[in-house]
Amino acid sequence: MPDRHNDRSPGAGRRKPRRLLLAGALTLAGLATPPALLVFAQPGSAQVVPTGAAGLDAADIIDGFGGAVGSAAPGWTVAGDGGTATVQDVPDTIDRGLRLTDTSAAQSTTVSRSLGSTSAPVVAGVRLRAGQTTSVVGLHLDSPAGHAATVGLGSGGRLYAYDGAKQVTIGAYQANEWLDLRIATQPGTKTYSVFLRGSRLAKDLAFRAEAKTLTAVQVGVSKETTGTAWIDDVRIFAAPIGTDWTQIGTVTPRTAKQIGSSRLISGVETTGRNYAKFSEYQRQLAALGTTTWRVMPEWNDVEQNTEGRYNWAKTEEIINAAVAAGAKPWVQFSYGSWYYTTKKGLTAGGANLGAGLPAGEGLDKAENWCNALVEEFKDRVSQYEIWNEPNNDGAPTTIAKDYATYYKRMAQCVRAQQPKAVIYATEFGISVDFADKFMTELKNLKDAGEADNDTAKQAARIALVDGFAYHPYDNYPDNPKLYNTMAELRKTLAKYSPSIVIRQGENNAPSTAGTFGAFSADTFTERSQIAYNLRRNIGDIGVGIDSSNLGTCDLWYKFNATDTPKINSKGVVACGPDLKATYTKLAYYGLQNTAALFDSTLEPLTRLEPVANWRTESPIKGFAYSTAGNGDRKVTVRAFEKTGSAEQAVALWFGGDPAQQPEKDSQGNQIAKPDRAPNEDRSTKPVDVTFPASKMSNPVLIDLVSGNVYQVPATAVQRSGGSLTLKGVPIGNTPVVVADRSLAGL
Repeated sequence: MPDRHNDRSPGAGRRKPRRLLLAGALTLAGLATPPALLVFAQPGSAQVVPTGAAGLDAADIIDGFGGAVGSAAPGWTVAGDGGTATVQDVPDTIDRGLRLTDTSAAQSTTVSRSLGSTSAPVVAGVRLRAGQTTSVVGLHLDSPAGHAATVGLGSGGRLYAYDGAKQVTIGAYQANEWLDLRIATQPGTKTYSVFLRGSRLAKDLAFRAEAKTLTAVQVGVSKETTGTAWIDDVRIFAAPIGTDWTQIGTVTPRTAKQIGSSRLISGVETTGRNYAKFSEYQRQLAALGTTTWRVMPEWNDVEQNTEGRYNWAKTEEIINAAVAAGAKPWVQFSYGSWYYTTKKGLTAGGANLGAGLPAGEGLDKAENWCNALVEEFKDRVSQYEIWNEPNNDGAPTTIAKDYATYYKRMAQCVRAQQPKAVIYATEFGISVDFADKFMTELKNLKDAGEADNDTAKQAARIALVDGFAYHPYDNYPDNPKLYNTMAELRKTLAKYSPSIVIRQGENNAPSTAGTFGAFSADTFTERSQIAYNLRRNIGDIGVGIDSSNLGTCDLWYKFNATDTPKINSKGVVACGPDLKATYTKLAYYGLQNTAALFDSTLEPLTRLEPVANWRTESPIKGFAYSTAGNGDRKVTVRAFEKTGSAEQAVALWFGGDPAQQPEKDSQGNQIAKPDRAPNEDRSTKPVDVTFPASKMSNPVLIDLVSGNVYQVPATAVQRSGGSLTLKGVPIGNTPVVVADRSLAGL
C-alpha cells in the first residue's frame, strides 16, 4: 500500500532521543501495552517482547540501546579493566548505541548478555562498528566451555571467523562502517553460518568450543589492542524446531540469477517520493533471491519542472541493478504530475494516489511520459503495471470508467513500442465487482468512429490486459474467504479472456505495532511478521499465483517538509527515518530461504477452485492429506512437485479455517481463533501427517526461520503402497516444509 491516503494521523515519534519512532511507545496505535511485556527500542519501532520467563527459549532479546547518554546498558555486564562501555550518540548519525572504549593495551574490555541456557538453534543479529582498523573486536556466542561462534574485526580491515580452532578470512571492513552481522547456529551439526547484510559469507564453520547449550552473547576489544567499538540493534532469537530429529545441513541461499525464475516478487516502491533510498538496501535485495522487482518510477519525480525533460537516474539505478542481479523489473506507471496540474492547469493528478488519475489534456501529457519511459527501458523491461490501487477509498463512483480510459491509453502506448509486453491492471484490495466493471468499461471504450459491437476491436482492448494485480491486506493470511475471492476473481476475468492471470501485487505484514498504512491497529513483531509473510507467500505460490512483498525496506512517509516521518515497517530490511538501512529482519531470511527452495521447477499441486460456501468447503483443492494429533487446530497445506523427478515438497502450518472453527459458540459469543492472525507463539505440536499419494524418497524437514534441515528418521516414516505417513511433524504458527532431500539442495 505505497500511498493509499494522504493520511496525516500519528505514526512516528522518537526511537531513541535522537531517532524518530512510533508515537506513544507504551500505547502504540491506542493499545495499552499488555501486562508482562517489555518495550525495547529498535530502528523506527518500539519492539514488544515477552518477559517473565528465563532464557532465550522464552523471550527474544531485542536491544536498541535507547538509554540516556552516558548510562550503562540494562542487562549487559561489563568486564575487564581496559575501558568503559556506555550508551552514547553515534557520530555523524541520528542513532544511539553502546560504545566500548578500550584504552589499555594490557587489558580487554567486554560486554555480555545472558541468553539463559538454550540448546535450540540461535539466530543472532548484531550491528557492529569499529572506529578503526588497527584493533581486534570480537562478536561471540558463548557456551559454558567458551566462545562457540565468533566473528572478528581484525587489524588491517580483515573480517574473520573461526572454523574450529582455525581462523578464516570471510571479508573486509572499513573504519566506522556499520556491519549488519548475523550468526545462525546449527547445534545439531555443531556448526554455524555467518551473514553480512543478507549475504552468507561462510557456512558449516565448526564451533570453537563444545556447545551443547548457548548461554551468552559477548562483544569485546582484545587486551592486546586499544580502540572503540559500537554495538546496536541486538536481536537474538531461539529457533526451536520442536523435535529431536538430526540436523543434516542448511538451505543454501541463491540469487535471482542462480534461480532463474520463480513466483516471488520484491517491491522497490516510493523512491520517487523519497520514502526509501534504493542504494541503501540494494545489496540486501540482490542477495534475497526474488526474481521479479516491482519498480515505481513516478512521473512527478521524473519530469519535474520542464516539459519533456526526464530524469531517469533513480529508475536507471534500480532497473540496471535488477538486470545485473538476474531479476525482471515490473515497472509501474504512477502517479500524476504536480507540474502539469499546478503550473499548467491540467487534470494531471499529483505525486500520490489521492491526487487522482490524469484526464483530458493531462492524459495526453501522461502518454508522452509513457512513451519516453518505454523508449528508455524497453531493452530491459518487458512487464508493466498501469497505476496503483485506482479504486481506493477516496476514488469517485466513476472510477471503473476513469481507470479504463487511463489504462487503455497507457497500455496502447506500451504495445505500440513493445507488442509482446506483459501488462497488468491493478486494484485496491481484492474486488471481483471492480474488476468486472473495469473490464466491461475497457471492452466498451470505443475508438472514434467505431461501430457498435465491433467484436474485433473489443477483443483487441481486452487483449491489452495480460494480468490483474490485487492487494490483499487481510491480517488472516490463510483466510479461505480471501482465497475463494481470488478464485472468483480469476473466474470473472476468464469471461473476458482465459489467458488473464492474477497476481498478488502488494502485501506484507509490519514488524512493529502502530505502523503507518495497512495493519496500523494490529500488534506485530518480527516473529509474527515472518509467520504472516511466509504464510502469504507460500499460500499464494502454492496455488500458482505470483506473490509480492511490499517495499523490501521500511518506508518512511513524509507528505511535506514539516511533516513528521511515519514508518511503514513492512520491509524485510529495517531502515531509519534518514532512510539508511540498519539490519535485515527475521522475515528477510525466511523469504530468502523460501526463494532458494521454491523456484519455477517446483510446480504447485494444490490449486484454487471457487466454492459455493467457503465456510464449509475449502477453495484449496488438488492434494489429499490427513492429520492426527493436531486436536482442534487446522493444518494448512501447500504442495509442490519437482519437474522431472516428481519428488514432492509440502509446506504445513496451523491456519485457522472457519470450516473447523465456527465464528461463535452456542451462546453467540465470539470464539477465539489463535491461528487466524499470526502471533508470537513459537511452540509446535507433533502431528502425524498422511499423504495418500506422495513421492518423497528421502524425507527431510526444513525450518524456514533458521534455514536448518533435519532428517526425518526411519522410525517416523511409514509407507503403505503409494501412501506416506510422517509421524510427529512439528507444526506451529510458521510454515515448515517436508520434502525429498534432493529438493533441499543437500
